[in-house]
Amino acid sequence: MPHLYTLKQKAHSLHTTIYALYLAYKDTRARWYVRVLLAVSIAYAVSPLDLVPDLMPVFGYLDDVVMVAMGLSASYKLLPRDVLQEARLEAYEEMSRSVVAVKVIGYTWMLLLTLLAMLCYKFLFLNIPS
Repeated sequence: MPHLYTLKQKAHSLHTTIYALYLAYKDTRARWYVRVLLAVSIAYAVSPLDLVPDLMPVFGYLDDVVMVAMGLSASYKLLPRDVLQEARLEAYEEMSRSVVAVKVIGYTWMLLLTLLAMLCYKFLFLNIPS
């Protein structure tokens, strides 16, 4: 179980970092070529056109991973420190709020479904005199 927790923690950290890069992209203090590099990296990740077709085993997906990782890493290093720091802080705040909101919504749905299941059980299996 500790491995699963660290994996979830790393996934959350990755999502937060990517969101911070998005926020830094929107910041006007980021230089134009960093914005272009971020846009190209993300466009390459979602584009159906690749340098190596995805039908080739291993290498088809490997080029996607390498190209996107290199682009995001380079743009991460080229961003000014203050822009990146503010974007990280804002991303952590927004991601922590969204996690709480998702939990509240999820628990509410679970409660409603449990109540609905109890009502269905009463109507189907218990003899309620009318």
